[in-house]
Amino acid sequence: MVANRSSRQPLPALVALELDRVSGGPVSRQIARQLREKIASHVVPAGTRLPPSRDLATQLTVARNCVVDAYDELIAEGILEGRGRHGTFVATSVSSLPATAVQPASTPLLLARIGEVLRSEPEGPEGSGHDWRPGQANARTLPLEVWRNACREAGRHLPPQSYGDPRGEPGLRRAIAEWLGEHRSVNVGAEQIIVTHGTGHALQLAAQALLKPGDLCATEDPGYAGSTSAFLRCGASLRYVPVDAEGVLVERIAGDGAVPFLAHVTPAHQYPMGGRLSGPRRRALVELARAHRMLILENEYDCEFHYAGTNHPPIFSHAPESTLLLNTFAKAVSPSLRLGFIVAPPAAAAALAGLVERERAHVSWPVQKVVETLLVSGELDRHLRRVRRHYGDMRNAIRERLAPYADVVTLAGDEGGLHVVISGRNPAWDQVLRAALRSHGVVFNDVRDFTARRSDPGGFLLGYGHMDSQALTQSLDVLEACIQGIAPLRRRPR
Repeated sequence: MVANRSSRQPLPALVALELDRVSGGPVSRQIARQLREKIASHVVPAGTRLPPSRDLATQLTVARNCVVDAYDELIAEGILEGRGRHGTFVATSVSSLPATAVQPASTPLLLARIGEVLRSEPEGPEGSGHDWRPGQANARTLPLEVWRNACREAGRHLPPQSYGDPRGEPGLRRAIAEWLGEHRSVNVGAEQIIVTHGTGHALQLAAQALLKPGDLCATEDPGYAGSTSAFLRCGASLRYVPVDAEGVLVERIAGDGAVPFLAHVTPAHQYPMGGRLSGPRRRALVELARAHRMLILENEYDCEFHYAGTNHPPIFSHAPESTLLLNTFAKAVSPSLRLGFIVAPPAAAAALAGLVERERAHVSWPVQKVVETLLVSGELDRHLRRVRRHYGDMRNAIRERLAPYADVVTLAGDEGGLHVVISGRNPAWDQVLRAALRSHGVVFNDVRDFTARRSDPGGFLLGYGHMDSQALTQSLDVLEACIQGIAPLRRRPR
């Protein structure tokens, strides 16, 4: 039988009072006044049990009678009520009293500043049925029973007494190493893997562990803002390298002859433009790294989803001595897991582990055990096979719906990943299309949100990783209506 907890008396509240023992007047009056103000301002809510008079007197180092007199005064006013051996309580009737406590002088300034911050924040998807921002995944495609079983298995083990292994749970790292060997042609030991809180955390760790102030770093433009901020925090200088349909322009990394210490690239699906780094450019990047001892940060943030073209193995498989490979479970399962990993050369892995240990930046142990179970049981592979078909069908639906408008709209980045780039054939048309989408309540990222250049490259992202088929159809209906509203076209029969 479950005990009835409702009959238990509430514990006394912690009441902070400050007495003026020099010129504040009688102590009992000070206690009564301060309690009255706290109750009227709802700092001490109606129904609260107050400390026993003896305990409060000990806390304030005053005679017990001072507290008894104060309580009696407030009981006479109807603010408190005595309930015998159960204690003294704030009367329920005081909930309607006006607040009379003096507000801190800084409150108006604080509220004004909070208002400024909130007004400066970009509007989110609330009130909109169409959120096209990338970086999301549809966790509902993972069967609930599979998730429950993984959580149940993780619950069979007690957590470690300390923060755990700074490299991550050994079982999870072994499972990741096996998965990389089977699916990505990367053969490494578990000791070369560092478990992280995701891609952003991985970039911060790599920057802190490897960079010195003044080091030159190359990053793609347009590119992932997390790399830029991580490098700048460490005092590095940046070189923004353009990209095209074949990924980063490798010949521009060296620039004027100064070769960066480190280059961050997204070769599997360039973020955000979606190009795949071609074979010749991959070879050129490896040669550049080896010739000049440059490090490559290879970010494979959504490599699991490939629909067309050559599926290259990671650059790490060709240059393991010069490359750190970053990946995440955000797209495979959910961003809310906050779980990813770095594969690094042994010396770099040791430096990263030392940094995690010093900063106590260990990843949540239960989350690691759950994902370990998903990997070891084979359920993650089965899940990925399901969602690849699901996302492949969605990618095909986007291509089919936009094909009739190829003369006014371009589609890029659709060979892999969970987002595509859409743009008008000319800048003026592109701007009008984006304005029309916003007027329909669509939330999306412009390509210009990811570039450091002053010019507007045009285009916007349609992220569909979090959508189901119905949501995607509705989103494409809105897009098609906007296109037809700008330049009415006759749809070709499907």
